[in-house]
Amino acid sequence: MNSAQPIAFDLTTIRKIWRSDLLKSEVKEIEGYLRETPLLIDTLNLQNTSVAIIDIQEMRYLCCLGDVEQVIGWSSDILMREGVRFFLSQILPTDYVGFEILSAIMTDYVCKLDDHQIASFRSFFDFRMVRPDGSLTRIMHQGVALKRDPEGNISFMLASISDITHVKREGWQHLRLTNGSENLIYEVNNETGFCRKLESLSDRELEIARLTGKKLTSEEIAKKLFISTHTVNTHRQNMLKKLDMADTMELINFLTVYRLI
Repeated sequence: MNSAQPIAFDLTTIRKIWRSDLLKSEVKEIEGYLRETPLLIDTLNLQNTSVAIIDIQEMRYLCCLGDVEQVIGWSSDILMREGVRFFLSQILPTDYVGFEILSAIMTDYVCKLDDHQIASFRSFFDFRMVRPDGSLTRIMHQGVALKRDPEGNISFMLASISDITHVKREGWQHLRLTNGSENLIYEVNNETGFCRKLESLSDRELEIARLTGKKLTSEEIAKKLFISTHTVNTHRQNMLKKLDMADTMELINFLTVYRLI
């Protein structure tokens, strides 16, 4: 693993991006949400996954459950004591640039969703973090809006993190946004900081990707879907081109960790 020093910064920029300055904390409401959601507690026990409730205004964690130390190397006690500032300070500097870009896109997206769409909202993006021993871990961060303020900004977020170090290519960060009926995917080049929106995959392409992920051959997929093998292979090539992936294995890994298949 590579080693690196964490970035030094204050919270001014990220507060501005998340538009959190005017939000009001409602801790009791969130604590009640946790008590009344036993399935959430079960989710926290998944291997190599941790879940937290974030108070965006205060930039602090209301709870941090699951095996967070296994995921990022830092204990839940540290995160609860030091807050979001500490978590963000461990993001690799090059990836923090991408984190800001993708966070701004997510914030704009959330504000445009109506009450029905926000119920199905999910965000997925990745970044590398520095562990206590100086090694790096690539994290998949998934977010759900628990509550919004009158302006449409997220005031409380349910966030889960998991380790995807061994299934994600270096040099790029991605963001997936969905309101339940669409999937928007953005790509950031860590070397240049350039961000672009990628072309969406069709339902047919995702269907072929799901079957590919189940280890079916092109011939087996063609037979199952009543299409030609040539058509299957064409769809595969189109997916690689749309998402800028090197090969089918990278494509399936990406679609899997970003919960598209």
